[in-house]
Amino acid sequence: MRHAFILLIMLVLAPGIMAQKSSAPVKDITPQELSAMLGQVQVIDVNEAETFAEAHVPGAKLLAYDAITAEVLPADTAIKLVFYCWSPECPAAGQAAQAAAQLGHPHVYCMPAGITGWQDAGLPTEP
Repeated sequence: MRHAFILLIMLVLAPGIMAQKSSAPVKDITPQELSAMLGQVQVIDVNEAETFAEAHVPGAKLLAYDAITAEVLPADTAIKLVFYCWSPECPAAGQAAQAAAQLGHPHVYCMPAGITGWQDAGLPTEP
């Protein structure tokens, strides 16, 4: 009887557990680490358009942090993605990175220092 009860619970819970997408963990990196990776990663800036226009990591693409969908990300999930926002106090980059990981991108990074940390490290910006 006890085994039947456990089996019943497993059958009820299994579809919900199986439906959850597993995602690779998002890894934090420093501005210096990102600088060394440029040209090998897709850099995504989740700041406001005005901030992006003032300064962004060279080659970065501007995306809204709350609009990360499969359609706006590279179709090739082998591409490494790096997200950043304004500063360590801004949670937007982490949220966007987590969304990308949940969409099946296994190589997702977050630069918590943001563009301010990038600039503080003396690294070049565009425009």
